[in-house]
Amino acid sequence: MLRRYADVVRFLNEFTDYERMASSYSAGDYTLDRMRRLLSALGNPERAFVSLHIAGTKGKGSTAHLAEALLRAAGHRTGLYTSPHLVDMRERLRIDGVPIGEGAFTRTMAEMEPELRRLRPTYFETMTAAAFLHFANTGVDTAVIEVGLGGRLDATNVILPVACAITTIDYDHMDKLGHTLEAIAGEKAGILKPGVPAISSPQPPAARRVLEARGKPCFPRFRVGSRRGFVLKFTVKGFGACELPALGEHQAANAATALALVERSGVRLTPRIVRRAFQKVRLPGRVEVVGRRPWVIVDAAHNPVSARALASALKSVPRRRTVLVFGASADKDYGSMLRTLLPGADLAIFTRAANTRAAAPSDLRKQAGNRPSVVAGSVARALAMARKAAGPRDAIVVTGSFYVAGEALGVLGRHG
Repeated sequence: MLRRYADVVRFLNEFTDYERMASSYSAGDYTLDRMRRLLSALGNPERAFVSLHIAGTKGKGSTAHLAEALLRAAGHRTGLYTSPHLVDMRERLRIDGVPIGEGAFTRTMAEMEPELRRLRPTYFETMTAAAFLHFANTGVDTAVIEVGLGGRLDATNVILPVACAITTIDYDHMDKLGHTLEAIAGEKAGILKPGVPAISSPQPPAARRVLEARGKPCFPRFRVGSRRGFVLKFTVKGFGACELPALGEHQAANAATALALVERSGVRLTPRIVRRAFQKVRLPGRVEVVGRRPWVIVDAAHNPVSARALASALKSVPRRRTVLVFGASADKDYGSMLRTLLPGADLAIFTRAANTRAAAPSDLRKQAGNRPSVVAGSVARALAMARKAAGPRDAIVVTGSFYVAGEALGVLGRHG
């Protein structure tokens, strides 16, 4: 019996966690049948609330947070389901922007326990079902659901949303989704449903053709304006001028996608609602500034397109030198990422997260060539070295994977 939060943590560790494994694609591992059986046994909680569904390679997490903030500002009781987590697994399940408490999570898991022991779902399936059940039990009226991987066979793709969105598509998870943009876009487009409004961020031509053939999505029009400090100014057709406290012009595309998604779901958005939603929104681990003098910036970039967005965002950060703290999963294209990020670094500290998928820091360091670089055996040690090396006018940039970003935020005391 699951009576305490510690019991739940131990119980979850028994489930297969493909997020932390370098697994290859297997049709048996990525079927929706078990997820449907689990939800049916729980009374189909995913039908108790209105849902918005978001897939994509780059920006889906930010778009999900922005859409939830808009719904909350419009007066809705909201649920938000995202993955992976950064510091604490309870971040994945949020009610009105607040992560689920230990007590509520324990009660939810205890309610699910008999069916979990019978069906033995994966870790992600379990967390997804827990989110749906918790949202239903707490009276959420609208939930924003982020796809975990791909779309077509993702465990979240059992919902019937009122609107869906696909953020920018690029190369990632090719062993599971395919080695062409057309193939990857086809998997992402698996969340599109007949008669359900679809929104898309700007896409490469090959991906756009696939999406237009599958669902004829709306592409919101926006334009990036000036920047005041760390505030991004942009305009979105139909919504006018907007401001977002975020680094990176790519966030304008995510915000425009979130605005269109929420509006297409039937929610009326006014300039006041948009302003209130964006004014205080936090995008955890997305070019997030968590320290000053020196600047400390944490970003969960884990593929080449994310690295390019980070490099572009850093252009607006005033600094004398840059200390890069980098760790990546061994199955990721970290070579391409480092070719983007190393030219802007005065010192690189290569490290690894406490994860079996992590690349060895010595392998990462080979990508640096003759550039100044060192290795650290842990993220905590790398941060300590970076703080010692950086002056008050410098910037420390921590990136390479969700796991590195999450461990850094944990060390820095940024939770929830």
